[in-house]
Amino acid sequence: MALGNALYDQKLASVYDRMYPIDHDTAQAVEFVAGRTPPDGRILELGVGTGRIAVPLAERGFRVHGIDGSEAMLDELHRQNPQTAVTTQFGDFTEEGTGGVFDTVTLLLNTFFVAITKEQQLGTLRLVHEQLAPEGRFVLEAFDPAPYHHLEKPDFSMRHLDEQAVMLDTLAVDRSQQLMLSTHTIIDGGAPATREHVLRYAFPFEIDLLAELSGLRLVERMEDWCGTPYTSASLRHVSVYERDPDSPWAAVAG
Repeated sequence: MALGNALYDQKLASVYDRMYPIDHDTAQAVEFVAGRTPPDGRILELGVGTGRIAVPLAERGFRVHGIDGSEAMLDELHRQNPQTAVTTQFGDFTEEGTGGVFDTVTLLLNTFFVAITKEQQLGTLRLVHEQLAPEGRFVLEAFDPAPYHHLEKPDFSMRHLDEQAVMLDTLAVDRSQQLMLSTHTIIDGGAPATREHVLRYAFPFEIDLLAELSGLRLVERMEDWCGTPYTSASLRHVSVYERDPDSPWAAVAG
């Protein structure tokens, strides 16, 4: 993950893959991205994390570059995959580009929302436009915020990490700012470790508007990596964008 407000330090990086045990989803996501990238194409993952998607794509022969704002997450990626061909860059993807052009740019698992202002989200999308090849595709995955937008009191939950560790989660929502404050407390026999993360959620059509202001246009949207149609009941979306050569905002976006 990226950015100081959602920083994954060494403690969280060490349990991150256990926080999100979604191996079946990973395989489907890899297939989806691979199917929209030319053979031997270049892929940029924003918020590359521990390489859940990037490493399998590199193993398929794609040239993969990942940027992340957490050095601990990048260290974990290379610790788990010492022979990986994924190249990594420490940086804030809302403000910093790579200097390269890619056939596919990805922003997955709600990572877009770690940009906690409209300006940061717009900056992210303008940098996507700048780094996307003319015929390239930008793949964004995010949850649909409607169920959370109506949350009136903090929500409490617990995640089982392993036989000796659990994570206690608290979620509070500020509807006026479209902000979510998540508190994670790890209990593993040592001193409890608590971290806070802030997300700014955005509704799908709001993301589309920000994309249009960045010189991008929506190509397709579905509920999941398998192509299930997106409906009013969908809890998340996978959206694919391309550069819009007719956009009046293209020059502003770079």
